[in-house]
Amino acid sequence: MSRGTWNIQVKSGGVWGVATTIYRPNDAYSISKISTQGKFQLADGSNAFVSPSTKYLTEPFSFTWYWDDGTTKAQIEGYITGGSDLKITDDLSNIYYGRFISIESNRAVGEDTQKYDIRATFEHMPGIE
Repeated sequence: MSRGTWNIQVKSGGVWGVATTIYRPNDAYSISKISTQGKFQLADGSNAFVSPSTKYLTEPFSFTWYWDDGTTKAQIEGYITGGSDLKITDDLSNIYYGRFISIESNRAVGEDTQKYDIRATFEHMPGIE
């Protein structure tokens, strides 16, 4: 079975650069959306709903890679260190704009080569489109 990849572009000087690839996470992840509308009770007892200009927020994604050889770990650490604005296109052609904001790497000891289990958090930032 081949391991899929995602395309990643880094924004530099307002322009999206040439796409590189990163291994697709190999664990499930959830994509949550939270409404920002508010419900208020009026003096007559009826309800009114207020929708601000930002209608919803997308929660950060938490991606997990198991048994990484350090390649994905190094890429994500580089994006975090550089504060890179990213455009990720997944294997289903969904596009996510944002930044990796954290990474936790656990090294598997006792192996001939370095292997890591990685959990990285990607903050969705649609404003950088």
